[in-house]
Amino acid sequence: MTHEKVDTRVFTATVVVVGPQDRLADAAGALEALGEIGVRAILISEGEHSSPPARVAENAITINGLAPRFLNNAVASLRLSSLPALVWWRGGSGEALDDLATLADRLVLDVDAPEEAWRRAPGYFEQTAVTDLRWSRLTRWRSALAHLFDLPPVLESASSFRRLAIDASDPHAARLFAGWLRSRLRWTSDVAIEIAVHEAGGKHVSPLMKVTLEAPNLWISLDRKAGGGCLAATVEGLDASTRIVPLGDGSLASLMAEELGVRTRDAAFEQALTMAQEIAV
Repeated sequence: MTHEKVDTRVFTATVVVVGPQDRLADAAGALEALGEIGVRAILISEGEHSSPPARVAENAITINGLAPRFLNNAVASLRLSSLPALVWWRGGSGEALDDLATLADRLVLDVDAPEEAWRRAPGYFEQTAVTDLRWSRLTRWRSALAHLFDLPPVLESASSFRRLAIDASDPHAARLFAGWLRSRLRWTSDVAIEIAVHEAGGKHVSPLMKVTLEAPNLWISLDRKAGGGCLAATVEGLDASTRIVPLGDGSLASLMAEELGVRTRDAAFEQALTMAQEIAV
C-alpha cells in the first residue's frame, strides 16, 4: 500500500474515519468543508481484503474493503506521527475499534446504534480522550440548563428534582443527556427518568425536542422552538423566567470543527456515558 508524500506544514491533524461506505461520503464532505483548519483525512471501510488499493487525493486517502485485522497497521503506516490523530468511528467491528483506540489522541464515536461502542468505551478512558458526537450535539442543551442553575431558586432545588422527561428523536442522545444530569446532580433511583421517542425530519435536526425537570415547587423546561433554530429555557415556580438561546449549526462540519479543538479528556462525558448505559428507553 503506497501513498504520496504530503507537506505536513499545511495540516493541523490527521482524521481517520472508519465506517460503512455509505457513511464515508458525508464524512469526507464535512472534512473538506473545514477548509482552513487543514486536516489530512484517511477514510476506511471494512471488508475482506488484506491490501485493497488506496485512492489518494490532495488531502485524503480512501481505502475500501479493508479486512478489520489489517486496519490498525494501515492507519499506523498512513498517519503522520507529527500530527495529532483523531479517530472518527462511524461503525465497524468492536475488535478494530479496540485496536484504533490505542493509536488515537482523540476518539469520536458516531454510530446509529452505540451499545457495543459505549460498552467498550470505558476501557479506553485511560488511553485516549473519548467522546461521542451526540455529546457535541447536546452542547447547547447542556449549556442552557447549566445557566439556569445560576438562578437561586433553581440552585436551591437541585437536590429536590423528582422527575425528568425527555422528548427526543434520538433516544441515545436522550440517555446521554439524562446520564449527564444523573451524574452531575447525584441522583438516586428515586428520580424518575422518562424518554419518549418521536420522528423528526429536516437537516441537522437537534436530537432533543423537549426536556422537563420537575421538583415539588419548581418546574423547568427546555423546548426547541418552531423552526428548530432556537431553544427556550423556562423556569416556573416562585418566579417565572425564560431565556432564548440559539441552537447553532448542527452540521457534521461544524461538529467536527468543535471536536478538533478539544485535546483533553472530558470527565463529565465519561461519567455521563457510564450513567447512560444504566438508563433504558
